[in-house]
Amino acid sequence: MKHRTEWIDYAKGLGIILVVYAHLLSSGFNAGLPIAKHFFLLSDSIVYSFHMPLFFFLAGLFACQSLVKRGTQKFLFNKLQFIAYPYLVWSLIQGTVELIFSNQSHRGINVSDLLTIPYFPLAQFWFLYAIFLMYVVYALLSMFEKYAFVLLLVVSCVLFFYPIPTEVMALHGFSTGFLFFILGVLLNQYASSWRKFCVPVPITFVLLLLLIGSAYTIFEFILEPTRLTGGSHPVYFLFLSSVGILFCIGLSQYFAKKKCFVFIKTLGLYSIQIYLVHMLAGVAVRMILLNFFSIENPVLHMITGVSMGLFAPIMLYKIAIKVRFPYLFQLEHDLTRAK
Repeated sequence: MKHRTEWIDYAKGLGIILVVYAHLLSSGFNAGLPIAKHFFLLSDSIVYSFHMPLFFFLAGLFACQSLVKRGTQKFLFNKLQFIAYPYLVWSLIQGTVELIFSNQSHRGINVSDLLTIPYFPLAQFWFLYAIFLMYVVYALLSMFEKYAFVLLLVVSCVLFFYPIPTEVMALHGFSTGFLFFILGVLLNQYASSWRKFCVPVPITFVLLLLLIGSAYTIFEFILEPTRLTGGSHPVYFLFLSSVGILFCIGLSQYFAKKKCFVFIKTLGLYSIQIYLVHMLAGVAVRMILLNFFSIENPVLHMITGVSMGLFAPIMLYKIAIKVRFPYLFQLEHDLTRAK
């Protein structure tokens, strides 16, 4: 159990590094940093082909035991506390900051965008909205008991290949990601030996080569570089996501076994806090480098921005717990339960 938990945290750590990198690379490119367009498009396309499916899969992996342990009502309340609540809090915080500095934002935001947050996710917060919906739909369909397996698989497959074409309530992201969540659920629920599953090191290396080689081939010679999360190429998306998830699992298991790069495990433990705050921290660094030091070097921007995006949220969370005010991140009264 200990090693299993460790590799899960390593996997979350790898995933959140990719999230912060991809978001800040995209933000910097759109803000006018001198990032080579082809590099950006290719890098963005490859990372987006598997990093969010990894998080959906890992979430689904433990959804079953959480539902059984808590029961439907407490299960859903738990998700309200730790997903829906911080979604609202940090959507408002980031939205307000963007509104104040709207003259320096390429995206632009107005007051009406803040008012629509309850049903129209702002920026990266679509993920929290989508994964909350996944927990709700999973809990409801699980009530069908013996028919749940078929319902979950059919619904998730239909949504993946025919996603709902709207960003309202993050329904598109929910559609394209629910299959990975359910694959995690089904692996946990119906494969009793999955805890002993291990990706050998040689296979992990092969998976890395396959991921890079196939992704490069697809985006250089078959498709124009694009985020496959759009739903237009589900077969390619499913293939690259599956390879990427397996590679991350293999690499995480290796790190956990060797007990190396422990900081990645730490990042995984605080992945939700990082997800909530990383854009504010990373963009703040970019604005400081540009406005106060006139530095445009994209490598320096990415190194400093990603570093701040990863570690500033952890420091902020620890300060919040230290001063006994966890409510920036969770609707939680018992501080002893705070991670």
